[in-house]
Amino acid sequence: TPIGTRLPEFHLSDQHGEPVSLSALRGRVVAVTFIYSRCPLPDYCPRMVANLREVRDRFRERLGRDLELLTVSFDPRYDTPEVLLKYARHNGADVPGWRFLTGSPEEVARVCAAFGIEYWPDQGLFTHSLETAVIDREGRLAAAVEGKDVTGRQIADLVGAILDPAPSAR
Repeated sequence: TPIGTRLPEFHLSDQHGEPVSLSALRGRVVAVTFIYSRCPLPDYCPRMVANLREVRDRFRERLGRDLELLTVSFDPRYDTPEVLLKYARHNGADVPGWRFLTGSPEEVARVCAAFGIEYWPDQGLFTHSLETAVIDREGRLAAAVEGKDVTGRQIADLVGAILDPAPSAR
């Protein structure tokens, strides 16, 4: 998805069973990453969550106000809201402004496709791509970083630049 593209609307549920749509987050900067709770590889999904923890720690006072963190599961058959609530709590991530999202397999597939996430079942687990995206206040893709070598600090810097653009960038 090219930078500047308006992302399509979606409707998912968070770890508390509350509905979440992209349009409801308009006016906020949104960082989005994709995981599945059973991921056994510390450098993959757990690292994505750790990266967002760093964003949460840096922007704690803005979380849930003008910043939202979304972690979308591409394993909705297993990752129910109840499973994601346990996962979020286990990872110190069940805080206001950070939502772990799931939904119907069709809706999850649509959201993943919009962000270019690829995933497929592989011997009971998933092979998948890694991406963290940042959406601006107008619902457009503002930044996207791929792979497992991105640090939480780099993502927090991207989020900060979109939350508070330099005067010349306005």
